[in-house]
Amino acid sequence: MPRTGRPRSFDDGRVVAEALELFWRRGYAATSLRDLKDGLGVLPGSLYAAYGDKHGLFLRALERYVDAAREQAAELTGDGAVLPRVRALLLSVLEAARETPGRGCMLGNTAAELLPADETAGRLVHDGFGTLETGLAQALQAAQRSGEVRPDVDCGAQARLLLALMQGLHVLARAEADPRRLTDAIDTALAPLATGQAGHGAA
Repeated sequence: MPRTGRPRSFDDGRVVAEALELFWRRGYAATSLRDLKDGLGVLPGSLYAAYGDKHGLFLRALERYVDAAREQAAELTGDGAVLPRVRALLLSVLEAARETPGRGCMLGNTAAELLPADETAGRLVHDGFGTLETGLAQALQAAQRSGEVRPDVDCGAQARLLLALMQGLHVLARAEADPRRLTDAIDTALAPLATGQAGHGAA
C-alpha cells in the first residue's frame, strides 16, 4: 500500500501518464524498475513510497486508461448523427496503430498478459471494456430513437460486436499492410445498422 508522510517531490499526474506509456509499450513484466526510474525520472524509493510497488503504479496507470475509455464512450452521444462518431472511434484504432506501431490496446494487452491471475487488474479491464460496451449500446439506442439506426437492431448485441471488432482491429492493424482492408471491415460492420433515413451514418 502507498505510504503516507512527506509530500511527493514529483507530479503524480505526469508520473502516472508516463508510466502508462511505458507499461503500454513494453508490457507489465518487461517494464523493470530501472525502466521506470529512467523513463519517469523518479527514484525507486519515491515510487514505492507513493504507489507501494510496481504493481501499484501499474494499477494507477491502468485506471488512467480506463478513465480515457470512459471519456471515449461519453463522446459517442450528443447532437447529430451517431454512426459517424462510432466509425471515427473505430478508425482511431487504425490511426493509433500507424502512430504507435505495436502498442495495441492496454486493456487487451493486460488481459492477455495478466488475466485471470491478477484479479485487481481484471476488475479494471472488465470495467474498461464494460464502459466502452455500454457507451456503444447507449449511442446506438439514441440513434435508434432518432431513426438513424434500424428499429430491429439489438443495440446491446451490436455494441458487443463492435467492441469485439475494436479488439480485432488492434491485433490486425499490427499485421495488415493495407489499412483500407480494415476500413472496409469497419464499413461492412456499420452499414447494416443504418436506416438510410438520417444520411447514411457509416458513409
